[in-house]
Amino acid sequence: MDEATFNVTAENFTTQMEPWGGDVKAVAESAKTNAEYSNQRANDSNTSAETAAARLVDVQTAANGAFAAANYKGEWSTLTGALNVPATVTHLGRLWYLKLNLANVTTQAPALGSTYWGEVSRNDFTVLPCPAGTTLAADRCMYRMSSGSSVLQLPASPFHGMVVAAVNASGTLTPYIQRNGKTIGGDAEDYLMNQLGWQIMLQFDSATNDWVRINGVTAYTAAQPAIGSSNAWTAPQSFNAGASFGDGKVLLRKVVAVTAPAFSASAGGGSAASHGLTYSKIRALSIIAAGASFTAMPEYGTNPTLKYSAYLDATTCNVYLAANQGQDIAGRQVYFSIEYEA
Repeated sequence: MDEATFNVTAENFTTQMEPWGGDVKAVAESAKTNAEYSNQRANDSNTSAETAAARLVDVQTAANGAFAAANYKGEWSTLTGALNVPATVTHLGRLWYLKLNLANVTTQAPALGSTYWGEVSRNDFTVLPCPAGTTLAADRCMYRMSSGSSVLQLPASPFHGMVVAAVNASGTLTPYIQRNGKTIGGDAEDYLMNQLGWQIMLQFDSATNDWVRINGVTAYTAAQPAIGSSNAWTAPQSFNAGASFGDGKVLLRKVVAVTAPAFSASAGGGSAASHGLTYSKIRALSIIAAGASFTAMPEYGTNPTLKYSAYLDATTCNVYLAANQGQDIAGRQVYFSIEYEA
């Protein structure tokens, strides 16, 4: 290209740079606007999906209610004779639907796992108080144990599939669930709610006569991390929930005081006090008698005035003075210090 032609061409090109730069800027701004709009639409879609999921639960609940209302036949225990699908009944406080025709409805009681009956879907719980004292548990109820002396008593005759839940809202470690003759998690002992905020849900299994823990309700205040160095405590420490010494067992201690019987030169005598523990859980025992100027263990030394016998049986702590022995022990306190497994 000769110089004159190049000059004309270059001038034409450079005069177009400014409007072309504006066009490029406009395209970039448009792309940015479109990206922001797409992001907003994505957020709106996510919110809509969550709303739809919540609405689905509402629709399912409403559908269950409509199905039950349209085919409700009454309380199962009042029905006789044939019953055909579709049909719903109430039994043990729950709503059931019939899966197969029955020639005689009285022959098949509604129950979980039944060939003929299914439970109409329901996952709600009624929240009820469990204050100081004893509260009798009911099906599908969540009990707020608000006192250190709260006791939730399970029914003596629960039905298969019955569900009970509880939470320790007392700020203490002493509320407990009373098993009332059944086992809880296979253990023949009451269930101590010894975690702050601890929640538990139990379902009764009639085949094993056991209240089985249902996973999924496990909110509680996390335990403090292990102390990795030696510590000198300068104030009393409370271990209300017990202490473990590396073997995985949690131990507690209880002291029972028994007043020794009166002295008799001619006949022996005994006295006792209840220890209130599960005998098979007891792991260690120490016994002393305390006087103004002495402490003495059972069968102490050769001094007959300090001799006494003491033992623990399945229900009581016992102290015995033989004839003409234990003058210094008579009427004094004999202390049984008992370590037992939680």
